[in-house]
Amino acid sequence: MLHPLPAREIPWGWLGATLALTGFGVAFVISATYDPVARYGLGIEATKQLQWWALSAVACLVAMHIPFATYRNLAMPAFLAGITMELLMMAAAGSTLVPRIKGQANWLVLGPVSIQPTEFIKLTTLLALARLTTLPGFDVRRLGHAFGALAVGALPAALIAIGNDLGSALTFPPMAFGMLIAAGLRLRHIALAGLLVLLAATVLLWHMPKDGYQYKRIQAWLKPDEYALTEGYQTLRSVRSIGSGQIIGKGWGAGDQNRLGWLPEKHTDLIFAVVGEEVGFLGAGFALTLFLLFAWLGLYRAGTCRDPCARHLVVGFVCLIMGQASINLAVAMGLMPVTGVTLPFFSYGGSSLMACHLGLGMAIAAGVAKREGVG
Repeated sequence: MLHPLPAREIPWGWLGATLALTGFGVAFVISATYDPVARYGLGIEATKQLQWWALSAVACLVAMHIPFATYRNLAMPAFLAGITMELLMMAAAGSTLVPRIKGQANWLVLGPVSIQPTEFIKLTTLLALARLTTLPGFDVRRLGHAFGALAVGALPAALIAIGNDLGSALTFPPMAFGMLIAAGLRLRHIALAGLLVLLAATVLLWHMPKDGYQYKRIQAWLKPDEYALTEGYQTLRSVRSIGSGQIIGKGWGAGDQNRLGWLPEKHTDLIFAVVGEEVGFLGAGFALTLFLLFAWLGLYRAGTCRDPCARHLVVGFVCLIMGQASINLAVAMGLMPVTGVTLPFFSYGGSSLMACHLGLGMAIAAGVAKREGVG
């Protein structure tokens, strides 16, 4: 059942920042996939992105009108459904239903439609953590409780990493830590968790197959010139594209790295490189400002929540978006190894765009419900 939402209760500023961010992203998806023989130059990917944007906007509107109590009640069943889906994806990996694409089996192919369940599993984990951290008796200041919550966040991330999608797995820790910090996690526990994560990463790296793709990506990041034509190609091209834009860029649609096909994954993982090349430092700075504005307005929204579960959900959603954006931008600028993570609200991808808008709708519902006493 949908819940009436008074216009005065809608965070118009937050919605406006998201609209600007998505619109800016669509403009560069159009540039990155420009087709001179198509109507208005809209390539297949650009047309699909516009269609997904329309569907995502509707999904956001519906999600923001669902009472927050409904989300809270469905949190744990949704989380279990997400884990089950990931297990089924792993079992069906390599089949026509879950084909391997670039070594990863994380797409569910249903006829003409391809869906990436990982994007929606992020939201089910968000719901579960918001619910768990506000259960009666839960005390984040107790080490066992804090690590229990982290284990809930780590479970889907671990399954996704096992499925060879390390990039998506890396988006879970910012969300989990952000929610626990909002819940009052102690500083020494944060430090301990950080040390454990560092230790786990070291062990993983040590035991990583030396001929494996992930290991080569790390080596390409450390020694880009030695892998310039293989695993380091994306990073070098991305950094060159961003740098070539200088202050004001070459003009929208006029980037030679983009138009001549020298920039790989230009409409998905490396969309920011197209921004840097075509609108330069000023345009790239504007995009970053939109992300910071999105985060600031989201955290302000969280600060108005009296209901802890609602507050944790909003904080977690902001941390999820900003964490994923940080990873994508770091890869585009050569600050970390290639991970294959899209830029939220910005990159081409129906599943990502839909999940981001659903999460926004849930976060808006959380903020409104608490003020009306529904949450």
